[in-house]
Amino acid sequence: MTRDRLERIRLLSQRFHELQGLRVALAGATLALVEGCYLTLAPEPSNNGAIVAMMLSFVLIVPGVFSLNRYYATRFGRQVVSPPRHPGRLVFIWASYMVVAWTLNARFPEIPAGGPTLGTVAVASIWLAIRDWPWRAYYLLATAAVSIGFIASAPISGALAPNMTVGVLFLLLGASMVPIGLLDHLLLVKLMKEARASQAVTAAQQ
Repeated sequence: MTRDRLERIRLLSQRFHELQGLRVALAGATLALVEGCYLTLAPEPSNNGAIVAMMLSFVLIVPGVFSLNRYYATRFGRQVVSPPRHPGRLVFIWASYMVVAWTLNARFPEIPAGGPTLGTVAVASIWLAIRDWPWRAYYLLATAAVSIGFIASAPISGALAPNMTVGVLFLLLGASMVPIGLLDHLLLVKLMKEARASQAVTAAQQ
């Protein structure tokens, strides 16, 4: 068995749930649609309004994700997931993030309310792309989308009005999540097809 084949098996076993990308594509499309409607229809868009619109998008995202969970369980089966080894550590990380984000927004009013969150998404996307390189290099699309939004909102560029910064950033992020999710799904389909073909060959040889 070649090293490339072993890497594919490892990727499928370790990232099985992450590769169920239709959920990411659905979330991205919904976020982009809601933010786009808000920016288009609101008489005076604001950063706080864009955050509210983002939270409202979850009203559509959550039931869609549950439906896709059933789809993946039916078509690809289930994989037992072990509980996190250190749940307290995860709580600490989330609490620390919230404190840091609140501190940044309190001390630096020029930072948009959703800026730290979007910056974290950009960094996390780079980490995912590096971790699973080259199979999931397309996660850099999210980093590129957020970077474009930040550059357009910088005072030196003047491309975006300050009140539209967060809305446009969420719009770009949502749009980038659609191809990312679809590519994850296609990768899952490809890896599952290879795994089933390999199992069929092994069974035939026995």
